[in-house]
Amino acid sequence: MSIIIKKINNHFIFYDKDIGINIEELFLNKNFNRQERFETGIINNKKWFLKHYVRKGFMKFLGDIYLNTSIKKTRSYLEFILLNDLYKKNFPTCRPIMGWITKNKYTYKANLISEYIPNVNLKAYIEQNKMKDNDWYLVGVLISNLHKQNVFHGDLNITNILVSENNEEREKFILVDFDKSKNKSYLTVKEKSSNIDRVLRSLKKNNLYDKNSFNLLIKGYSFTND
Repeated sequence: MSIIIKKINNHFIFYDKDIGINIEELFLNKNFNRQERFETGIINNKKWFLKHYVRKGFMKFLGDIYLNTSIKKTRSYLEFILLNDLYKKNFPTCRPIMGWITKNKYTYKANLISEYIPNVNLKAYIEQNKMKDNDWYLVGVLISNLHKQNVFHGDLNITNILVSENNEEREKFILVDFDKSKNKSYLTVKEKSSNIDRVLRSLKKNNLYDKNSFNLLIKGYSFTND
């Protein structure tokens, strides 16, 4: 594997050796920890996106604190590995730059930096009435291509599907936020349906569901799965 893990004080940084950037020097010279009071943020002259992992749901009271485990089982490392694998397979997503874990005796905090792509999310794009019939079809193709990689997305909602503002350089639709996602040897029909149902629930929750539009999404998904 091309992933390098390096200990710097109480931090463990990790990155792909093919990144072409001196990550260790960058980490030593940039105090990224100052950004940890924010859950997310755009940094490095709007080139990178910083994600600081924060608990949600009934564990929200713990904030950004996680119980210690091995580096390779931490939230940011698992997402980095999955994202890096998809990027290298030319799947339309953001390139991961680096991640790091800040460890104490019993707990850790997690961070991930990826490429920033100017975008609007699918929710906003629908609300702006910009979606065409073929766009819905392409979203279905995007999800289908993810499943062809045997990846189950942990939260496939309409804010995690992005619309690139520069379609000439990349795919129009981009999938992000692979926290709690899984790269499996085989995806079951139930797992695939669960991802599709999550998109449907997200559309209905935001009052953006349209039967004909969603049928086009299913058509795009089904066509590329034949």
